[in-house]
Amino acid sequence: MVSYFYYPAFGFDGFRIFNIADETDGQFYPETLPCTYPAISQDMLHLQALTWGGGSEQWVTLTDSQGELIPFEYQLNAQSAYGSINLDFAAVKKPLMINDSGFVYQGATAYSYYYSLTTLEVSGSITLNGFTEPVSGVSWLDRQYGTFNPSTGENYEWFSVQLSNGMDLNIWELFTPENSIPDTPAYRHFSIYINDSTAASSSDFTLERLQFVFTPDQERCYAKQWHFVHDTIDLTFTIRHDNQEVMLPFRFYEGSFNVSGFAGATPVTGKGFAELLHRYQHPEIRIDQPARYFTEGGFYPVTWQLLNPDDGRPVYYDVEVSLNDNPDYEIVAQHITDTFFFWDNTGIEPGTPFRIRVKGTSIDSTLYGSDSTSQALYTGISGGRTGHSAKQAVIYPNPADDHFIIGLSMPAVGVTLTLTNSRGRTVRIIENINGTSLRIKRGNLPPGIYFYQIATGDTEVAGGKLILR
Repeated sequence: MVSYFYYPAFGFDGFRIFNIADETDGQFYPETLPCTYPAISQDMLHLQALTWGGGSEQWVTLTDSQGELIPFEYQLNAQSAYGSINLDFAAVKKPLMINDSGFVYQGATAYSYYYSLTTLEVSGSITLNGFTEPVSGVSWLDRQYGTFNPSTGENYEWFSVQLSNGMDLNIWELFTPENSIPDTPAYRHFSIYINDSTAASSSDFTLERLQFVFTPDQERCYAKQWHFVHDTIDLTFTIRHDNQEVMLPFRFYEGSFNVSGFAGATPVTGKGFAELLHRYQHPEIRIDQPARYFTEGGFYPVTWQLLNPDDGRPVYYDVEVSLNDNPDYEIVAQHITDTFFFWDNTGIEPGTPFRIRVKGTSIDSTLYGSDSTSQALYTGISGGRTGHSAKQAVIYPNPADDHFIIGLSMPAVGVTLTLTNSRGRTVRIIENINGTSLRIKRGNLPPGIYFYQIATGDTEVAGGKLILR
């Protein structure tokens, strides 16, 4: 991979990245150098670069015997400390205009003029570690102009894909500083070359991360496998080598991947190249402090927070319980995605001490985290109220939509209804309920699970769970 960036700083015009990957043994040879550009054209591909240390490189459009430019045919010469390339390129497909027009917004404030030459025939020679050999093959070329800056902008994952049926795709997703991927064209986009008369662009796709991998120094974690779906296109991308991380001008991963899947009913394979600036972290989980240290009504609400959410790393949770200070925990809920769970402790002797532990992992368990309650809790203790009888009152309908009704088995005076959300926070108190029934409007209560307590004085008449849809 060879890239030239125009980014004036410290007396240089920009920098050049030149990486060689040996796909046979997985060895990776990266090099990034600052450079100046004695020649750089804005209306065609014509670039001359002088790299720090005395290297001279060029990437130019070829000309015919009359000196006329040959459209979409190029020559590239570049050298690094590990080797060099001398290659000729000839595009065999028309340019793929990103976002159909070649102009696209990227992230919160940036934009790019952007097109891809998705398939170019390549021939020439490559030198690696002193050995030179002729090469031929196919390549991909991106031209991008604008304000988007990979070194200072929002992190992203970018993919070029060449399929065996002749289709080519340019795909990317950007992450905000909060690690979210807004569902807008500025943050998630793909363009597809179908044939020389048909291309399309869309943000209507899913891109699920299936595997993650840490760098050899364990300092960074990148995605390793993805599942891409758009309409009838269903593809899986799998990175070939884990060690192809570039260290300068900043740390990021780039490397080839294999493609398999379907385009409609037709099986396809392919090759691709990924550039990954987004890194992933272990999930940080914090169990919410319980509103009470005892269970009521045969169940106990366990709620927790994910402190570092990431749209690219969904977390799957296991909830575990330990009884009687036993160091071993038993799983009571597995592979759930909600951040709450109601533990049914019916049948456990009242007063039994228990502890809760919540574990969270990425889909492949490469990333993980956990948290436990800080002190023992107890089952079957009423918390000081007496006279509880669930038969004295009911709430219906349950689940409820815009209203619910309290029905009392006997007329009452001065009954109080207390609603608590799943995090133990009181969200509504209604006092002085009289008669045998009361219709209560939902108001602005959001959907979720709530706990209700109906009491008269110090006597609890009923308690339980209310679901608002």
